[in-house]
Amino acid sequence: MVSTDQHGRTYTEQDVNPSGISDAPPPPPSVGPASTERSDAEAGPLGVQWEKDVKTAHGGEAVLAPGSSLPVIDGKESVEFQIGMYVGDLLDILASHGGGGGGGRRYHVVRNNPLLRHMRGAASSTTVAASEGAAPSDGGGDFSVAEVLDGLQYVVDYRLKGRQQPHLDGGLMRRLCDALLLAMGLTQGSFLNRRLTEDARSAFFLFALFIEEVDEFQLCVGETATADLRRALRLHRRVADGGPEEERLALVTMIRLVLACLAPGHDWRDLVDEHEQRALAATVDKYSRIIEDDAASYHMPLPGGVVYPPPALYFDRTVEKLAAMFSTDASRGLTSAQVDERRAFYGCNVLPRPVRRPWWRIVWAQLTDLMILMLCAAIVATAVDGEWKSSVVLGVVVVLNTIVGAWQEIKAGKALSALENLGSTTAQVVRDGAVVSIDAADLVPGDLVEVSEGESVPADLRLTFCAQLEIVESVLTGESVAVAKDPKAIKVRTRQLPLGDCKGNAFMSTMVAHGRGRGIVIRIGPKTEIGKISVAINRSAATVRPTPIQKKLTRLGLWLVVLAVALCAVIVICGVSWGRKFVPIFITGISLAVSVIPEGLVAVTTVTMALGVRRMARRNALVRTLPAVETLGGVTVICSDKTGTLTEGKMGVGELVDANAVVFEFTRSTSRDPSEGAVVCRGASNAPRATSGSSACGTAAADVSLVVCSLCNNAEIFFDAAAGQWGSLGDATEVALTIASQKAGLAKADLTAASPQPPPLRLLAENAFDSDRKRMSVVYEASSPGRRCLVTLAKGAPEEILSVCTRQLADAGGFLRPGAMADSPPAAPAPDAVAAGLVSCLEDRGTVALTPGLAASAGDACEMMAARGLRVLGLAAKITYVDADGPPPTEDSLGLAWAESELVFAGLVGLIDPPRSGIVDSVLRCHTAGINVIMITGDHIATATAIAESIGIIRPELPDTQRAISGAELDLLSEDATAMLSPFPSVFARVSPENKIKIVRALQQRGHVVAMTGDGVNDAAAVKGADVGVAMGLGGTDITKQAADIVLTDDNFTTIVAAVEEGRRIFDNILKFILYLLSCNSAEIILFLFAAVLNLDLPFTTIMILWANIIADIPPALSLGLDPPERNIMTRPPRNPKSGVLTKSTTVILLLQAFFMATTTFAVFLAAVLTPFGNIVLLHRNRSSPDTYVPSIFHQGNPELNANENQSPHIAGARSIAFAVLTVLQLNQAFLSRSLDISLFRIGLRSNMWMVWCVLFSFVLFVLGTYVPGLNDWLELVPLGWPAWLVILAAVLLQIVFSELVKLTLRKRARKLAPAVPTTQAQSDGC
Repeated sequence: MVSTDQHGRTYTEQDVNPSGISDAPPPPPSVGPASTERSDAEAGPLGVQWEKDVKTAHGGEAVLAPGSSLPVIDGKESVEFQIGMYVGDLLDILASHGGGGGGGRRYHVVRNNPLLRHMRGAASSTTVAASEGAAPSDGGGDFSVAEVLDGLQYVVDYRLKGRQQPHLDGGLMRRLCDALLLAMGLTQGSFLNRRLTEDARSAFFLFALFIEEVDEFQLCVGETATADLRRALRLHRRVADGGPEEERLALVTMIRLVLACLAPGHDWRDLVDEHEQRALAATVDKYSRIIEDDAASYHMPLPGGVVYPPPALYFDRTVEKLAAMFSTDASRGLTSAQVDERRAFYGCNVLPRPVRRPWWRIVWAQLTDLMILMLCAAIVATAVDGEWKSSVVLGVVVVLNTIVGAWQEIKAGKALSALENLGSTTAQVVRDGAVVSIDAADLVPGDLVEVSEGESVPADLRLTFCAQLEIVESVLTGESVAVAKDPKAIKVRTRQLPLGDCKGNAFMSTMVAHGRGRGIVIRIGPKTEIGKISVAINRSAATVRPTPIQKKLTRLGLWLVVLAVALCAVIVICGVSWGRKFVPIFITGISLAVSVIPEGLVAVTTVTMALGVRRMARRNALVRTLPAVETLGGVTVICSDKTGTLTEGKMGVGELVDANAVVFEFTRSTSRDPSEGAVVCRGASNAPRATSGSSACGTAAADVSLVVCSLCNNAEIFFDAAAGQWGSLGDATEVALTIASQKAGLAKADLTAASPQPPPLRLLAENAFDSDRKRMSVVYEASSPGRRCLVTLAKGAPEEILSVCTRQLADAGGFLRPGAMADSPPAAPAPDAVAAGLVSCLEDRGTVALTPGLAASAGDACEMMAARGLRVLGLAAKITYVDADGPPPTEDSLGLAWAESELVFAGLVGLIDPPRSGIVDSVLRCHTAGINVIMITGDHIATATAIAESIGIIRPELPDTQRAISGAELDLLSEDATAMLSPFPSVFARVSPENKIKIVRALQQRGHVVAMTGDGVNDAAAVKGADVGVAMGLGGTDITKQAADIVLTDDNFTTIVAAVEEGRRIFDNILKFILYLLSCNSAEIILFLFAAVLNLDLPFTTIMILWANIIADIPPALSLGLDPPERNIMTRPPRNPKSGVLTKSTTVILLLQAFFMATTTFAVFLAAVLTPFGNIVLLHRNRSSPDTYVPSIFHQGNPELNANENQSPHIAGARSIAFAVLTVLQLNQAFLSRSLDISLFRIGLRSNMWMVWCVLFSFVLFVLGTYVPGLNDWLELVPLGWPAWLVILAAVLLQIVFSELVKLTLRKRARKLAPAVPTTQAQSDGC
């Protein structure tokens, strides 16, 4: 039924009090003006007569408010309960970080607000982060201010409108008043452009509505200090922000409502700041006259429209009430007309698409890098100086770097798009009484959706019917075990219920593991749990945190800028001191400053990381952004999820302990191929035995246990010919039990096959597992001549199985074919023999009484298995003989009471998600490399600790690694307290998304570079906040992949270790070519400084500098980027995250190399221009030649012109030979830079043939530039004779000797300091 009140608002249904639900609820009342006055004794703060039975506008007759004939106390308690939950949520949100709103928006609240201090004391300790990119919680508490206010609006519309409940609890109203006053003051925007939010506007209207409807709220407003009211109402701001006419009318209405609550003597000026009163006076005067002529003047003007239930979990609502709220027919669903109306209101069920940077923004990011900006500045400087050739060369460098960097990011984005699979594609929905399959995007709240095994939940549902429904919610909670669902309402006094406890809800993108169900859609698209996280991640994606290599290169670039400015200043000062004009020498200084910038640094860094990305892709790691490659190499802590990363992510049977404590282990337990793996007997454990006889490898109890695993089971294992691999169908636990039984040669299909003869075992009844019994049982009929034998098989929680057992199997030999329990896969035993052996073992002579001692022994065995991280199930069976001539048994006669009683205990089976192959070695490699591995999981702490011990994360010999902590304990610690934990835990169990973020931040606070792995949506925020976020490509959600820097295409921890090694290799190579480039460029700087100080002609022209930086820098540096990893790359500790690219030792080495190359080149240059040897031998000049250079150390050019104008043949020749010496020394330096301390003769040349070819290529370019006519003119070079080459060769040999002496000194120093080298930070501080 749809009705409209006098304000034009349309109502779709009427929510009633908890006493019952009306089949045909009356229309909601209209709020009309009062025409009479009450006596002074009855008058409320508004001085308006409110009639006890509200009159409506329908025919002018008085109609009782809905529910008024029912006990008022029930309706009042229900309303107070709902308002109390909303108030608690609102106070929690506003208390978080001093005020703010959810949904990832940044709100502002006045910090010294006394209401805030009062509210902090009243609010609970649970808060919801409101800052940018904050992660929502894993529970129902990740609310935004808007959601809470929508809920309160819904309560007002359906439970309070028309004075249905004029009296509510005063304390509750006090808290509500304070919370709304705070929410009314929420602002957002920058300091200069701060404005009220939409949530502040909603709270403003709600505040007025509660004044109208609840007397106790009026009293609370009257008790509030006018200063607090003035601060919260912000009337001047609401006028300044503009808005439609009705909002200005509402503003004046609010003034009159509030003044009516205050003591006499107040006027509107008390509610407005003194300096704002003049601006507001005109508005108040205008609309006051309008209100005085309006009979409904005390009512807030509200926009019309249909009022629909706000998106919420509604776990506390009964199915009947929920159906009434959404106007959903429980059997026919919504009508087509209802669907259209709701789609127009709620929108489509589509998750927000991940933020994709357009190509132009990617290019812009490349161009705005500091090093690129420096090159652009150099382009401008050379262009101003008239060096157009230099400008062109620099421009080419910038363009190439931009293309490479942008292309790599675009390519990675395309590769990631191929992995996307957002949400469910289809949904089974009941509409107009028929079940139809539709696109999931077309779902609307109120739709009745059906889900069944193997399907993905298409939206957030409130379940109305469940048939053994179990849903895997690992994408949200991290729990790999399916959650049993129940449609019953959960009555709690909070809406902040963890998702794992919302048994009556199903969440979008979770998977149905078992059973089927039906539910009402309550949230779609961005309002779903997965949608909220997607919105937060997309919003925070705009803020990109620079990586360590970017920070270091930025610092290096700043130092280079300082050095360039200093060089320019030195050149100018020296020139002016020698009597030159300021302007030309300043231009010269700018040109020389260009030489400070290593043009090839950015390009080589980009290309090196791009090549590293390709290598990592071949090793199953997809890198989304280039700098993440190097950052991973600096990681000091890896926080890894357990399920699917450290483990296989598939449940398998680890061991079986039969009733007599004989232990059997399963090899290749997760392989679905029956031919792989076997059951291996490990002998008796320390537990007491039922009898004293010896046990063969195959025992009766073990054989019966395997039969139970096979037959008390609904899972299937099959070979998919199309995919060429084995697949499974069913619950993960039952799949594991089926695999275990097949290792012993038992196949359910063979034992129950009906052809070509009657089956050895025929299923008669099944009692499904439920969360109350924690058991499942099946009844089979065994083929037996002359009599009917019923075989009951049961599995479940060990304590529940033992509670219904009276006997246990004796210690006897097994009945399976020999070899079934051997180390190799057995041949399948005959089905008839299996059935006969099963019956024989379960007869009385094959069993013994289950005494308390034997039961206690079984319990002890169960505890020991659980302590090893196994999930334990109990197994039992029994046989019953019935009259063959009697009526056949029915499901009723084979029910729970009969089937699950007087069972025979067979054994215990332990399931575990086994560690991945090679994980132990990978964890050991991390520890050897000084990287600490921390396990973060949603499993129980005992299971997590057992897995951590088995793979080496917890090591007995290192006490600092043996600490484990649960999420509940972590909740009690602040972020600072977590960072101060000593030793820092190696295992975190039962953690929430907030816990993961806290762990990451605590580690970063300790100075670590953190890599965080994740697969589920609940991991996305922590992955985004880590220094390196690593997502799973196979089992990970698309939201997490978008938040990550690196995506593992094989979901293997070993790939992370390989990526760390590749990252270290990349940083080593980056350091090598940075040392190489800076030593070469520093040599040029020192060379220029020598010439400037001595007032000599510059040894090089600007184009020579650029040519040298291109041919002698970029190809050799690229080859250094391809240098193979050093042998000790994963045995040395991580580099200090706080250190820069260059340390003191590397800086000293760099300067030594630069001084040697500069000094040698300068000596050759001086010899060429100042000595007869240089003039005659090197430059082939005759003593009598008219152009012979006049020996002088003073500059001979025109001081009015640029210092580079001296182009006489002798100076051109001297520059050419100096250029040749420095270029060849730089090329040779590439070989010497492959290691700081290892001899070139030990490294050899063949280990990096790329370098040999790149240096040869550069040398060829140098020769062409020197000897090819035209090109050498453009480069201002002249050909060299053979004497010059002898000088070059001598310089190279001298450089090798000098470099080897430096490396020898470093090795000796390192040996002296080796005993004093401390342990890594990760090891020394327990992390």
